[in-house]
Parts: sequence; structure tokens; C-alpha cells
Amino acid sequence: MKNLILNELRRDYAVRERDVGPYAVLKKSGMTFTISAYEIQGLGAMSVIEMSAMLGLMKMESFILTAAEKDVPLYSGDFIRAAGKCTLLQEFYDNMIAPLDGESEAEYRQVKARYAHLPPYRTEPRWYDSTRYDFTLGAAGKELKARKEEITAAYFAAYRANVGRAPAADPAEKKKKTAAYVDGLFAHGGPAVDQFRKLFGEETAREIFEKYVFSCR
Repeated sequence: MKNLILNELRRDYAVRERDVGPYAVLKKSGMTFTISAYEIQGLGAMSVIEMSAMLGLMKMESFILTAAEKDVPLYSGDFIRAAGKCTLLQEFYDNMIAPLDGESEAEYRQVKARYAHLPPYRTEPRWYDSTRYDFTLGAAGKELKARKEEITAAYFAAYRANVGRAPAADPAEKKKKTAAYVDGLFAHGGPAVDQFRKLFGEETAREIFEKYVFSCR
């Protein structure tokens, strides 16, 4: 997913990889995390976290797109493979200054409808469910390993169209909205934040997620 998204972004923007310092590779409790972050000039930022554990039997790849200069949703994607089981998430969160336009909403929903036949990935209720748009996709099944690029490309095409028609945003206001979501993750919990806090401590987790993963502070 990482290369697909980056290649697509480079068609429209200048993309510069950022120095993440000591957080480029982190190892703890049999898990290896590789973190990369990118500045997307004219749009915002992207981050990627890759994780490998259990001698490669468990792998995870996650990306987050935070647009500070366009008023579009926060977009995140995850692919997790563990013990032969696969999970794919394409999630959109409301960090908008103004409501999402109807045309973009309809386009995202069309993508979700295209994959409605896939077995759903179910989780326990989370505090942020109310901020997650209903065109988010969560799917589970072995076939997703072969289809993750196709599905990610379809959602990114809708995201690109959304960016194309979205109004310009005040970067400071947009980052403030994103920071409020990140504060919620640290106050109320989230899978990745909880894991990083447990493994590396509060201060390190805060710096990683605020400075590099969400680029909001």
C-alpha cells in the first residue's frame, strides 16, 4: 500500500521524506517497527508504520494521510496478516472544518458498495466511532492479500477526487482538529497508541504520534 499511495501522490505533488530520527526502526518484545514520514507540498503529510513479529508470521502495514492545506477527511489504511488471516481497513475520520460535500461522500460510498460482499471485520465499540465516516471499509479474509492494492487504489481515487474539489484549508485550524483527535486517542485509547505507550512509554509515544504519524504538533 505504501508504494501505491506514494506513487499516486507523486503524480500531483512534490513529496519529501522527513527525518524521523531515532524512530526510524524500533525493536521491542519481539516486534520490529519501521516508521517513515513524508511532507506532501500543497496537501499535508503522510506517515507509514510497518511492523513485523513472530519471525515474520505477523505483519502489519499502516498509512495515515493528514491534509492540512485541503479540507478533506483524515484517511488511514491498514493491512494486517497474522497466522494466515488477513484484515484490511480503509478508514476516514472527521477532522473537517466544514461538512464533507455530498458528491465526495457519494463517491466514497460507491467504492464501499463495490466491496460490500467481503466478510466484515468487526471490533468492539470505540470512542471514535462517532467521528468515523460510514463509508469506511473493514474487511477480513485470505483473499484480501491479493486484493489490498486494488481496494486501496479505488479508495485513493475517491480521495484524490475529494481533494480536487475540496476548498483550501487554514493549516493551523486543520492541525488543531487533527490534534484534538490525537488527544482523544491518548485520553480514551486506540490500538496503535495503546501499543506504543505500553512498549515505549508515554513521552516517546506522544512524540511519535504527534510529530510524525499525524504531523499535528
